Amino acid sequence: MTEQMMPTSEEMALEELTTEKELRRRELEQAFGSYNFVVVRKELFAHLRDPAVTIRKGSITFNTACINGLEDVVFVQLLLCEDEKKFAVKGCQENDKDALRWCIAKPDKRKSRKMTCPDFTDKLYELMHWDSKCRYKILGYKIEFEGENYYVFDLIVKETFREKPKKGEVIDETVDYKKGYYSEDIAGTFGVPVEEHKKQTQVTVENGYINVAMLTGDKKPVEIEQAGKQLTLEDNSAPANSTGEVYPDVEEEVSDGEPVVGEC
Repeated sequence: MTEQMMPTSEEMALEELTTEKELRRRELEQAFGSYNFVVVRKELFAHLRDPAVTIRKGSITFNTACINGLEDVVFVQLLLCEDEKKFAVKGCQENDKDALRWCIAKPDKRKSRKMTCPDFTDKLYELMHWDSKCRYKILGYKIEFEGENYYVFDLIVKETFREKPKKGEVIDETVDYKKGYYSEDIAGTFGVPVEEHKKQTQVTVENGYINVAMLTGDKKPVEIEQAGKQLTLEDNSAPANSTGEVYPDVEEEVSDGEPVVGEC
């Protein structure tokens, strides 16, 4: 009869360690649902190359990462939810109602472009109580809803940049016009609870999204009202932005001339 080999001390130690790890894994697995997790904000990390939209007085621009995220999409429909302060975009066909060109399509590549829309941005700045001397960069989150891809932007979680003075205006040497900041309620917290995070990234019919392309063209207010889609905006005074931590995520400037390429 062959004598059974006794485990070495190293093998015994390894087995004991493996057992301890498995017990710890099971303990964490069982307790996981009771932890009050928050989803850490993406905005707290460097995000220059992430999908984003920049909104300034008179225009909006989706950056290259956003354009590339909806492959082959040249025309889009823009959606706005006043109640939830959400802005969304989805691809569409050129001849679809309220279709807007959001990029310049060339045989080898597509370029982002400045979408001129002062009627829309005026209303949006009023709705959000934004400072007309600032531009706002908002990260986009790609989701799927009813078989279609969307980018959703939370207008509340925005990065604020001071607009560079125009030619002839006085430049404040103490201001870095390429650095943005978040308000204290954003910069001072890690994130939001998991369930709230799920809710914030959902697009539902109940959210009350409306198509905002009508506000970027030549339609008159009466035409919008007849369509049953006119935005109603409250005329409340806006509290000043609270200055939070400054993040060194630099934007590339968007010119006021021809459509441009870049992260803006």
